[in-house]
Amino acid sequence: MEVRLTREMEKNRSVLAKAGGGSAMPELGGFYESMSKSAAKAGLPPDEGSRSYRPQEELTEEQIQMFEKGNQDMLQHYNSTLDKVRTAEKSLLEIAELQTLLVGNLATQSAHIEQLVADSENITQDVGGGNKQLKKAAQRPSAARYTFFASAGLCAFLILWDLVI
Repeated sequence: MEVRLTREMEKNRSVLAKAGGGSAMPELGGFYESMSKSAAKAGLPPDEGSRSYRPQEELTEEQIQMFEKGNQDMLQHYNSTLDKVRTAEKSLLEIAELQTLLVGNLATQSAHIEQLVADSENITQDVGGGNKQLKKAAQRPSAARYTFFASAGLCAFLILWDLVI
């Protein structure tokens, strides 16, 4: 995705560079000269093309300066807008990277959670089996149990005998 955005930016830069003639804004004189050249290309005789529209002769210095100032203001506005777009683009790229990182972390956590669930099910089965074995062991008569009760009874008998005598 980043490569695609980089290519798109390069394409836009090259188109802007071609359209602007390598500079940010063409001079007004160059613009008017290109107008007379386009009139010549349109098939008009050179006299008619140059006579039909000569804004340098019709406009005063103040009007030309006003147009130049307007062009500069427009250029500044578009440059500031371009800066805002670049900032937004950087933010979007950063958001995309963070989203990719988040997706990776969530996938890892999901795998760990699934492993924990499987482990808890195994532990539950093991504990259940252990409880069953304890119940069986408690129900079976054992020699250790009889030995304990016999020794406890003997001790109680000896204590009582000692108190009586």
